[in-house]
Amino acid sequence: MKSVHNFLLSAGIICMCMMQIHCSKGPSNTDFLTFKAEMFMRSGEVDRAQEEISKALTEDAKNTEANIVQSKIYVMQNLPEKAIASLQSALESNPKSLDALYSLGFLYTKTSEFQKAIDQFNKALEVKPDTSLGYNNLGVAYHSLKQYDKAITNYKKAIEKNPKFVEAFFNIGNSYVAMNDMPKAIESYNRAVQLKPDYVASYLELASCFNKIGNPAEAGNNTGLYYYFSNKLPQAIDAFSKVVAANPNYAVAYHNMAASYDKLGNREKTIEYFQKAAKLGYAQAQEICKKNNIAF
Repeated sequence: MKSVHNFLLSAGIICMCMMQIHCSKGPSNTDFLTFKAEMFMRSGEVDRAQEEISKALTEDAKNTEANIVQSKIYVMQNLPEKAIASLQSALESNPKSLDALYSLGFLYTKTSEFQKAIDQFNKALEVKPDTSLGYNNLGVAYHSLKQYDKAITNYKKAIEKNPKFVEAFFNIGNSYVAMNDMPKAIESYNRAVQLKPDYVASYLELASCFNKIGNPAEAGNNTGLYYYFSNKLPQAIDAFSKVVAANPNYAVAYHNMAASYDKLGNREKTIEYFQKAAKLGYAQAQEICKKNNIAF
């Protein structure tokens, strides 16, 4: 951290004070105590962290960084009300502290004070308008208030700022589900897994959406993908097997079953199911068979 570097430099300069060399002021004792508290907090030593941050706040009760660290310690102690009070103190000293604004908005979201959360996220966006995180957080708060149109508007703004924001696509899907618009929800969840294929939460939601629109084959396939990317391969194979038992021409499920057996190291089953997928015309399986000289 910057404060450590400065402290060590100033320590070296202080050794020269007897030579009456003038030096710039190093970090305050409050800064150093805050740094120590944060290090203890990160290592899970909450009691020692609290001891150091209490010393820091005794020296300077309005110190922004000290109050922010105190709020994080209170969160670890499951004391959200005290954490909120600490962040409010931090913002009294520095109303434009993004760390304090976002942390306070997050805590208000956790305590179901959603309008207060929205106020904090809007203040953060006034300070730094070009951040995708702020718009995503606003979307979550509006979704919690069941204002789904506003939620989606803000998620889309987040995506404008960051077109690869996986969580924002997932969150849009959640809002469309709440509006009972399954096709748009499916589109959003699919976009999330296109960007991050192992984003397992999307597969569960996709399975639910396909069940709701009466497509059990895709529901089962996405259940299998959830297990596959969760590294629960026997369950994945079971899910894909149920799909092909009910839909013998469902090529993608054979392909996914082959991929599952491949991860388990079962070459015989891997080849068998890639061949079945390839025979049914699944292009990706055909390409794999061709590259590995597997007849289909």
